[in-house]
Amino acid sequence: MILRLFLFVIALAAPLRAEPVIGIAFPPVRDADQMAFSLEALGALDIGHVRIAEAWERRGLTPSEADFEPLLRRLQALEAAGIDTLLSVELRAPEAACGLSNEHACVIRDDAPFEAYLTILLRVAGPHIDAIQIGNEWDTRFPGTTRDFMAIHDRAASVIRAERPDLTLVLGGISGRAGLSHALCFVGAHPEIPGIDWAQMRHRFCLRGAPRNEATQAAVAAVLALADYDVVDLHLYDAPGLWPEAVGWLRSHSAAPIWVTEFGGPSQDYEPQDPDYQATRIRAYLDVIATLPIARAYYFKLTDDPNSYHAHSGLYDIDGQPKPALAVFEAWLEAH
Repeated sequence: MILRLFLFVIALAAPLRAEPVIGIAFPPVRDADQMAFSLEALGALDIGHVRIAEAWERRGLTPSEADFEPLLRRLQALEAAGIDTLLSVELRAPEAACGLSNEHACVIRDDAPFEAYLTILLRVAGPHIDAIQIGNEWDTRFPGTTRDFMAIHDRAASVIRAERPDLTLVLGGISGRAGLSHALCFVGAHPEIPGIDWAQMRHRFCLRGAPRNEATQAAVAAVLALADYDVVDLHLYDAPGLWPEAVGWLRSHSAAPIWVTEFGGPSQDYEPQDPDYQATRIRAYLDVIATLPIARAYYFKLTDDPNSYHAHSGLYDIDGQPKPALAVFEAWLEAH
C-alpha cells in the first residue's frame, strides 16, 4: 500500500509532456486577397503560429523604414488576428551585398551594410513578431562554407540581441539531412513510406550519399556547438519512421528547445502526388509529430505551391479549394 501511494505521488509530481503546438509555415500573405484567405483558413483551424519570410533583396541596399511597409502590413494583420509570427530572414540580398551566390542564398560580404538593414527591420517588424531566424536550410542550400554561415549568423545575432533581446532567436532551418541520414544509415530505422523499396533507398542515400551525409552532419554539429541561439530549427519530411531518431540525433548535439518549422510530404521522388494519397499520409505525419520532444511544429503548407519541391503538400489547392487533407488535418487538431 505504501509503495502504491509513493508511486501515485511520483506520478502526480512528474510533468506530462505536452504535444507540440501546431502552426503553419508560409501561408500566402503577398497581397490583401491572399491575406484575407489565409486569415480565414487559419482562423477556421484555430492556428495561432505562422512562419513567414523576409529577404533583404526586396528592400534595397540601404532601405528606410518606408521600404518595410508591405511587411509591416502583413505582420500587423496577423497580429490583429491573434497570430504569433516567426520571421525567417532569407539570405537573399541585393547584388552589391553578395559574394558567392546561388538560386537560394548568397554569402553576404563583410563590407555590406547587413547590420544597418537588420536594425531597421527589427525596429519596424520587431514589435509584431515573437521569433526570428537567419537563413533557411543553410546546411544544404547555402553557397558558402560553414564558416561563412557562422559569420553571417553571428553578425545577425549581435544586432538582434542588442535591438530586441526579448525575441526568440531561432537557429536557421536545418534541412534534416544530418539527422535523417543518421536514422536511416546508422540506426537502421525504416522510413515508413508505403510501397517504397527500402533497400534501394538505403543504397542511394546511405552509400552513394555517404560523403555528403558525413559533411552535413559535421557542419550541423559545429554550428550547434558554436552559434548563439535560443531554439534550434529542424525540417522533417516524407519519412515519419525516421523522424524520432533524427530528433534524437539533434538533441545529442544541442540542449536547446527544438522547433520543427517545416514538416509534411509526400515526396515528389518516391510517392504519388494525388490528393487522396496525401490525405492518407497527413495523419501519419501528425501522429509522429505528436510524439516528438519538440515545442512547436509548423505544417508545410496551407496551399499548394508549384515553386516548392513539395508542390502538392497544401491543405488547399493552388486555387484555394480545400483538399481531402484539410478534413484529416482539422479532425486531428480537434481530437488533440
